[in-house]
Amino acid sequence: MFSLSCAQAQTFAEWFSQGKTQKKYLLAQIEALQVYGGYLKKGYGVAKGGLGSITSYASDEFKLHTAYYDRLKMADPSLKNNAQVKEIISWQQDIIKLTSNWNEVQPTKNALLKDCEAQLTELSKVISSKTEMTEAERLQQIEAIHAAMLSNLHFASNFSTQLKRYAIQKQQEINSTNTLKELYENR
Repeated sequence: MFSLSCAQAQTFAEWFSQGKTQKKYLLAQIEALQVYGGYLKKGYGVAKGGLGSITSYASDEFKLHTAYYDRLKMADPSLKNNAQVKEIISWQQDIIKLTSNWNEVQPTKNALLKDCEAQLTELSKVISSKTEMTEAERLQQIEAIHAAMLSNLHFASNFSTQLKRYAIQKQQEINSTNTLKELYENR
């Protein structure tokens, strides 16, 4: 029927002091939460500072890249005074003079002048801010244009010499023919 069991019950004093005990536990929990809150605040501060540093570094890196690419767009003004640039322009004028009387070979003259114009257009792009290049790339491109224009000048000079020889030879043939005609007519 009734079994005897060992049960522990609160004493009357414990029952009345239960509020004090609960207050002790709650105060201990509040103190622990305040300590953990301090740790949490420090952790957020570290995380925020770290992320802020990363954001700062990324922003600085972006600014460096932007400055680099902006610099590629700007040609050094001294390139316009480069000796090779001056020679290229001078050679263009020489080529125009050499080809001024190439009336019999108009297609050759047009092809040569078209190539010269293309070289000058490329030169204009290189020494202005129309292309993105490093200074070394710009100088390399100027050297290539310089070589192409020198080649055009040599061609124009040699071809002009050949045309003059041809004109002299043609005139000599005409003179010989006229001399022969005169000799045969006077007989």
